[in-house]
Amino acid sequence: MPYILLCFIIGQIFAHHQYTACLFIIIVACSMVIKVKSFFTLVLSLCACSLGYIIELQLVSTLVNGTIYDSHSPTKDIIVEVKYLTPPILLNDEITALVQTKNNEKLHLKSYQIPKASLPKLDFYATHSCYVKGKYKPSARSGQLAHLTVKQLQFNNCKPDHPSWTDRIRLIRNTYISQMRSSQIHGKDKLIALATGDVQFINSKQLTLIRQLGISHLFAVSGTHVAIFIGMLYQILKRLPIPICVIKIILVLILPCYLVFTGEGPSAQRAVLMTILLFIFSKYISKKGITFLALSYIILSLNDPNIHYHLGFQFSFAICFLLLMMQNTYMHKPFIITLLLTSFISFYGSIPISYQHFNEIQWQSLITNIYFLPLYGLIIIPISMLTIFFAVLFPSILSYLTPIINPLFIFQDFLLWLSAPLAQYHWIIPEYGEIGYLTLSFICFVSVYLIAIKAYKKYVCFSICCIGLSILTLTDGQDEMTMINVGQGDAILFKSRKGQTLLIDTGGQIDSLKYKSKFNITERKLFPTLKQKGIRSIDYVLITHAHSDHMGELKSLSQTVNIRNIIFNPHHFEHNKLNEIYTVAKHHNIKLRSAFKLKSLTLGDFKFQFINATISNSQNPNDHSVITLATIRQSNILLMGDATVENEKELLKKVSLPPINILKVGHHGSITSTSEPFLNYVKPQYALISSGKNNLYRLPHPTILKRLHHYNVITFNTANTDTLSIRFDKNRPNQFKIYKQKN
Repeated sequence: MPYILLCFIIGQIFAHHQYTACLFIIIVACSMVIKVKSFFTLVLSLCACSLGYIIELQLVSTLVNGTIYDSHSPTKDIIVEVKYLTPPILLNDEITALVQTKNNEKLHLKSYQIPKASLPKLDFYATHSCYVKGKYKPSARSGQLAHLTVKQLQFNNCKPDHPSWTDRIRLIRNTYISQMRSSQIHGKDKLIALATGDVQFINSKQLTLIRQLGISHLFAVSGTHVAIFIGMLYQILKRLPIPICVIKIILVLILPCYLVFTGEGPSAQRAVLMTILLFIFSKYISKKGITFLALSYIILSLNDPNIHYHLGFQFSFAICFLLLMMQNTYMHKPFIITLLLTSFISFYGSIPISYQHFNEIQWQSLITNIYFLPLYGLIIIPISMLTIFFAVLFPSILSYLTPIINPLFIFQDFLLWLSAPLAQYHWIIPEYGEIGYLTLSFICFVSVYLIAIKAYKKYVCFSICCIGLSILTLTDGQDEMTMINVGQGDAILFKSRKGQTLLIDTGGQIDSLKYKSKFNITERKLFPTLKQKGIRSIDYVLITHAHSDHMGELKSLSQTVNIRNIIFNPHHFEHNKLNEIYTVAKHHNIKLRSAFKLKSLTLGDFKFQFINATISNSQNPNDHSVITLATIRQSNILLMGDATVENEKELLKKVSLPPINILKVGHHGSITSTSEPFLNYVKPQYALISSGKNNLYRLPHPTILKRLHHYNVITFNTANTDTLSIRFDKNRPNQFKIYKQKN
């Protein structure tokens, strides 16, 4: 039975990763031959594999993000009836809540205006449903929740609604969170995360550090938490005069309640479902671990195909599968040896997934799990379970627990501080698509196999070879230009075949916005793109002019990657913006260069000319944009920054431009740029526009788009195409290829 179930899962995987699924099929087939399985089992397994593939294709084809609204018109307000799963909470100058529509779609609700009236009590949300009006934004990726942004929360249009058992559980959960937040416990944010799976109360910088150190799995409710919860409950129940079979029934009934309490995350779903199946069918199914894991995977994925795309789901099943397969390696070993082996096995289970999502291997987990795992597994997680009992039933007792809990989290904070330097060193793996995923999966299989057969010398030699290979393949040897989708801003990356880099602008949020998003552009856009390209440091950053949507991420970027040089026009910068550049440069030992003194720059086959077409007597920062002419072999790219019509006139007076193949349109397609005479002179083949989707300025302007169309210019806009890359073929000097970058 395990082989048949595994083959069904491999069929599902084949719909997403064909090459890797073929590797798994070969491994399973070899295992079946070695164990002399019957021909009938082989045929059934093959049929199960085909069935899994067909069903998965059918389910994936029916997936639709945003089931309550037409995602093609997200600027209009909608009115929808929702149930609040969590009460609205003010965090970082915005009010957030998790809501559920009548068709069971969960949404992140947010508002930037604090309600004039006080918010209702906690029991109100369990007993009422409300109509809300706001803008619906579909999720950027499958497996993530859509957003609903409302101007102001109002509760006068709510109606009584009979609470379900899940509503009552969520009321207990919300009560626990409220009591913990009002307590004086140091580390209450982490206790809430451990008990409920809700990490939003953890400081964003500390949460980023936790993820970089590879210990975020401790805060995602999973098998460890469920095992501790069941163990504590079992120890209490077995001391009562209750038969074991009744205890199992009680635990099976309580587990779904615990799942709802913890937020129903994919890893929690896996752990709870596996435990329930184990309690019910343990007498009837052999090889329990793998069989129950496979059954859980199939049930969850058939129930919700979107769950495949959830990072927690992938990590949970991959790591759990390897731990079960390798249990003979670490079982009945001394505690330290077991801890080391399970850390290594979990590390290998995470590698292909980390590559796919982050282009990075979190090697830090090999070190940090050695001391964080015992601390949390033996002490902190059990304490978080106890706080549920006290916070809900006897909240006054929490104050007596403070002297016990506070030293623990002071010690934990010390360990985080001690480990923080590890997060600075990233093991980056460039993007190689399915071939990269297959290669890493094969490396992981060979590594755990060598550990399983105790061939430790071969394992060490193999690991050294793999590390060397990853260093040699750090850059993909392509001359490339990438226009990164940073929303309403600019960030354009040039990379030569030898890995030399120039980033023109960094993107950033506009200063004049009343409500600024907490979206970290460096963390979500810039750094992921750099990792995909195998870039560890940036040779040059050019700041075209002193606007935040062009230089706002400079500080954050300098804290993330090493920047060697900053190029800018120092004579036309606002005082505060100039100080910002000087501060960043001094703090990170970055050389400052004047664009118009430098005049030109060569990076491999790329040649950059920085053109001075500024309007000296203008107070508009856009009029002081540094215009860049990039040339690679027979291709010419003109990048206008936010240059205006006046700059275009000055440019045509001063410089005799070569034939332009690619034009980066000025000022995001505003009517203040790309004039008729300028376009008539330049006549590019392609135009690139960097603008935010549904931006407040409604850019690019329709007139500019019509003008480009009139001159038969093929136009790309990041609002529609996301990040774009252009590769220049060294063997065909006048040709290049434009393609959409992987998200």
